[in-house]
Amino acid sequence: MLRGRMKISLRDFRHVVWDWNGTLLDDLWLCMESLDALLRRAGKPDIDVATYQRIFNFPVIDVYRALGFDTSPASFAAMSREFMDYYEARRLECTLQKGARKFIHEVHALGISQSVLSAYRHDYLTSIIAEHDLERYFVHLSGNDDIFANDKSRRALGHLKKLGIPAEFVLYVGDTLHDVEAARAMGVRCVLIDHGTHAHQSRERLLSAGVPVISEYAELL
Repeated sequence: MLRGRMKISLRDFRHVVWDWNGTLLDDLWLCMESLDALLRRAGKPDIDVATYQRIFNFPVIDVYRALGFDTSPASFAAMSREFMDYYEARRLECTLQKGARKFIHEVHALGISQSVLSAYRHDYLTSIIAEHDLERYFVHLSGNDDIFANDKSRRALGHLKKLGIPAEFVLYVGDTLHDVEAARAMGVRCVLIDHGTHAHQSRERLLSAGVPVISEYAELL
């Protein structure tokens, strides 16, 4: 059920900005396995879903810090490369979230344009969207220029300017508290989607943001 100050209908907007990882791509399991590889090498126990959802944050260096890793620049860079090597080797095993492809098509059919603003490295983002045969649905893709999943709110306003659509007609759909920060940087409305056991952050954390939280894409229609 949608929670928040008011229900949001897609028909009130001309454009949807999507987050990618977690929002459209079901990659929680792969992120956890990639993180487990680092934990095991450090002699630490694997992470469970509840712990992951509780500590996951942006920038992701905070996740490593919460798990007790050395987050000095050299160590963090090495861990990031190892994480991404594991993730990229298996990323084609990830599927889209349930109902994502159908909903993206429905949004397109309504004449509402779509784009993606992601913390994923830009070339990885463009290639994985092509691998899922979705590139024709998005008028603009914006990813990071590195693998460190830094604050994407710094790119948010530039993304909006690239679209050339007034902020009041743009809706941002994400799955983490950082997506709310990015939406606020753009000056646009935001909705968060809770994918339950496939979500990167718990529903409790999402509800704390004070924006509507949905459990299914169709709640936006």
